[in-house]
Amino acid sequence: MMFKKRKEIKQAKSKNSKNEKNQKIVLNDLDDNIKRYKELFGSDSDLCVRYIQGDSCKVGILYIDSLVEKEIIDQHVIRALNNQITNINDVINKITLSTNQMKEITKHDEVIEHLLQGYSIIFVDGYNISYAAETAGGERRPVSESTVETVVRGPRESFNESLMTSIGLIRRRINTPKLQVYKKSIGKESKTSIAVLFIDGIAKDNIVKEVISRIDKISIDGVLESLYIEEMIEDPKRYSPFPTVFNSERPDRIAAGLLEGRIAIMVDGTPVVLLVPATIGLFLTSNEDYYQRYDISSFMKLLRGFAFILSVILPGFYVALLTYHQEMIPTPLLIAITGQREGVPFGLAIEVAIMEITFEILREAGIRLPKTVGAAVSIVGGLVLGQAAVEAGLVGQATVIAVALTAICSFTTPSYNIAITARLLRFVLLILSSVLGAFGLIFGLIFIFIHVNSLRSFSVPYLAPLVPFHKEDWKDLFIRAPWWGMEQRPEEVTNDNQNRMQEGNKERHFNRRN
Repeated sequence: MMFKKRKEIKQAKSKNSKNEKNQKIVLNDLDDNIKRYKELFGSDSDLCVRYIQGDSCKVGILYIDSLVEKEIIDQHVIRALNNQITNINDVINKITLSTNQMKEITKHDEVIEHLLQGYSIIFVDGYNISYAAETAGGERRPVSESTVETVVRGPRESFNESLMTSIGLIRRRINTPKLQVYKKSIGKESKTSIAVLFIDGIAKDNIVKEVISRIDKISIDGVLESLYIEEMIEDPKRYSPFPTVFNSERPDRIAAGLLEGRIAIMVDGTPVVLLVPATIGLFLTSNEDYYQRYDISSFMKLLRGFAFILSVILPGFYVALLTYHQEMIPTPLLIAITGQREGVPFGLAIEVAIMEITFEILREAGIRLPKTVGAAVSIVGGLVLGQAAVEAGLVGQATVIAVALTAICSFTTPSYNIAITARLLRFVLLILSSVLGAFGLIFGLIFIFIHVNSLRSFSVPYLAPLVPFHKEDWKDLFIRAPWWGMEQRPEEVTNDNQNRMQEGNKERHFNRRN
């Protein structure tokens, strides 16, 4: 009795194992295959089935209506198979000649994956093999001009939500087989395609391996935007308002980073591409710095750096001077400011904080409102509120000027990520200045410098080439040297292949000038 029970258990396990194996492969029977995927996607889904009956061969075509280009299916799949087909070899030959890409699939999971990527799956009755034809399409946003990173001179193209289109925009700018593309799907439910791009021989091998390793370890239900990847691959236990992963939607900016030895990460469904490793100088550099003459670009970089520092410290500095260090202000100016503040019911720190919060709310409202009215609301709202607050005696005129100047300086920051960081630090320094005066402001700046100096982006120091010091890399930090003078790539992100110019290029330039 015991042996009989063990035999039944063994047979049941064998049967279950066989059923599980059958569920993982493509079935022989065409109708069973179609029924399986209809049940999986639901009878009311956009899964479409087309049948073609040959002389002695029956074919079924399966695709998701919202992810494919119907003209490709009609012209290159249906029309090709409508000719006489007698066996599976006819199907393979006709589809291969007609479509750009053809893949043989034997596993059930691979069929689902390709269906969700816009492929058409072709089943042949009597064979446990299916074929995936490239028919991806559907409604997609065309390549257009970037509305976030605008330039006066330079390329106008920006990435769109199609991964292959974005890769193609990089390929057109870097025409070399050394440009490597590593693809992977992430997300248990979303199966989002991502691509890691780097130039072999320029990017450091250890950084490339680290980026791919961190991406391979990601386990999440879905990835809807590149920020999901950004937060997953940042250095562990990093609690900082400073971004350590750069992002851009301009192909020329990403291509320039790749040529320096950095690594790009693209996510299907978003035009924002990530770039690592990232240093502080990358966030304070504009695209147009490389499309204008080097002397003009150097002046603009210095001006932009000064404006960034001013946007962080100006409110705190203003409060510290008027509250604790009035002897440092010229007497006529101090009398004028003091006279303006007569009757103001709030302390200076609270007054500045109220105005800063008001301007932040106006800025956020201008972003969230429709484009046609957003700019008008933010500008008119700022003018009306500022003037009304002064006339009502709630704030002083000098405070409105200081806060407005701070806001204008923050608009010069090229990267939105680092601009938000400046907005947060501004409030921290304002609190320290209101409590300890200039000592609090200096203490806060020292703490920020120590914190930034401790940051790393994929083992690359965040303050490079300041710390550690690299003299050659300073040519593209506070200023921009002429192109013939920037012979070396950034040392921290490039392998031994640091020379970006041909030998003797600089000497030939001087010979032409002489």
